[in-house]
Amino acid sequence: MRIDMRGIAKRFGAVQALDGVDLEIPPGEVLALLGENGAGKSTLMKLLLGIYGPDSGEIQIDGTPTAIRDPKHAVSCGIGMVFQNFSLFPALSVRDNLRLAKPGLGWWLQRRDVDAALDHLTALAPGIEPSRPVYSLTVGECQMVELAKVLSSGASTVILDEPTSVLLPPEVERLYGFIRDLKASGRSVVLISHKLADVSAVADRIVVMRRGKVVDRARVDERTVEELVEGMVGTADTGQLDELPAPADIPLLQVRSLQAPGLKAVDFEVYRGEVLGIAGVSGNGQKALADALAGVLPVTHGDIVLDGISIARAADGMPDARVAYLPEAPRQNAVAEGLSNSLNLLLRRLPYLPRLPRWGTETANARTLLETFDVRPPVPEMATGQLSGGNLQKLVIARELSGQPDLVVACYPTMGLDVAACHAVYTALFAHARRGAAVVWFSEDLDDLQKYAHRIAVMNSGSLAGILNRSEATRQRLGELMATQHRNAA
Repeated sequence: MRIDMRGIAKRFGAVQALDGVDLEIPPGEVLALLGENGAGKSTLMKLLLGIYGPDSGEIQIDGTPTAIRDPKHAVSCGIGMVFQNFSLFPALSVRDNLRLAKPGLGWWLQRRDVDAALDHLTALAPGIEPSRPVYSLTVGECQMVELAKVLSSGASTVILDEPTSVLLPPEVERLYGFIRDLKASGRSVVLISHKLADVSAVADRIVVMRRGKVVDRARVDERTVEELVEGMVGTADTGQLDELPAPADIPLLQVRSLQAPGLKAVDFEVYRGEVLGIAGVSGNGQKALADALAGVLPVTHGDIVLDGISIARAADGMPDARVAYLPEAPRQNAVAEGLSNSLNLLLRRLPYLPRLPRWGTETANARTLLETFDVRPPVPEMATGQLSGGNLQKLVIARELSGQPDLVVACYPTMGLDVAACHAVYTALFAHARRGAAVVWFSEDLDDLQKYAHRIAVMNSGSLAGILNRSEATRQRLGELMATQHRNAA
């Protein structure tokens, strides 16, 4: 199946999201759709999926003009998409979620399609049992379930939105192999990604978007990494960050024999001005530790002491104003999607305001924050749920990092962000360490952890396998600590 999009334009209020975009998706090809956050990539694909209608332009399928009415119509046309935001029911099993993807079929046809989806899922993630509830899955495993749903629909064109941003290295390699199999079978794959490693691994051709327009098209081997980065972000600063100074000898954060659901007697200290990186295989207590540090998860034993004061058990149940928290999955855990950008930016300060806020002042402050942190569009009145994943992430970062916290807990803060946005986030995050705050930074990017963190701790089965200085934290040593986790868990 061949898809051609011609002269596609889309406007949201005063924002021109797409401006005369042409895109060709031939069969048997992997197309990498590149661009910074807010470039229009996801909007373009949502038009192809029938979520939005174009203001102007035309979509052709095998040469026939086609007005795609809604996502159900898109599926019937052979188009499927795996979004960054999953549509799974956490309380139901994997099998039941796959059944719900086929609501209109009789039991025999439904069973056939669910079995086909489970076959795809086994190839992608062999360890996922169909009876497991979705809430017990890691984010990467949820991604695989969503992909299995799309593949079972028989899609000829499969759109993957940042598919490797939540996957572990073995899962990434399996996904690469699956994409190659889809290509070999004559299907098309559109890969929306900020990771140039994904592009070089599986893509045949690249299309680069910036500010709602296509600015480059080429075969993958016709562009260098530097040329792709420049095409995506123009002249934005994406260079090396300055070396962080050595931390002070004064512990600012002390975690003492900490126990909570998912944690087993965790002990460590973070010094003033220190960036402590937290590494480990996903699902080994990282989220529980982050939630406990931020006051979200109740502590059952031990203590968390920040600058001499316990923050493990606030009597009023309020989060500590001195702690900034960038949680995993910010759309689910950090914003109220139905509220405006302005209100979501105010949520951090709202419990501590002495009086009702003055909305004119707050709107002006919100606009300044949105522009400073490059949230697109920078519209305070816009509902936060309308932002793309990357821009919603930047809004949460703007709210949490614009103050003067003593402790910053950052979970995968650059996940799904483009090169320029990653540089800006690291600059803002490490600025707090430079002024003397303690930064606890959870990441699965070992290269970045080795480059920037003063020390790296590895989590295994709810506890710490070890804490290494930067000079000791080789990939081999980190890998050994992670492998120990598997032996201990077995």
